[in-house]
Amino acid sequence: MSGTVTIEGKNIIFEIHGVDTILALKRSITIPLEHVVSVSTDKVPWEPFQQLKVAGTNLPGVIKDGLYLSDGLLFFEMHHPDKCITVSLNNEKYKKIIFEVEDKESVAKVIRDAISG
Repeated sequence: MSGTVTIEGKNIIFEIHGVDTILALKRSITIPLEHVVSVSTDKVPWEPFQQLKVAGTNLPGVIKDGLYLSDGLLFFEMHHPDKCITVSLNNEKYKKIIFEVEDKESVAKVIRDAISG
């Protein structure tokens, strides 16, 4: 299930929907736009043994929701790796947020426009 990403004022809000709120152990994440370094639309590999699950759910090839550790703390909300954006952060608890959305190109453009001013 895809989540939604919205820009409200100087913040970016990642909203998780449905059963994923239970599986990811989160309902939403709010990050100041000034902490967003970049956004990528590259397909995200599953890498089942490259990250340590801290909290959440992982069924390789099916779902990856929650917190993972791999050279920093990562947050995943992913069912379809080809529908995900990867938001790299600075000065945040998370190093990256990997988040599934319906239209990754348009969401990435909205984020890029917001962080570029």
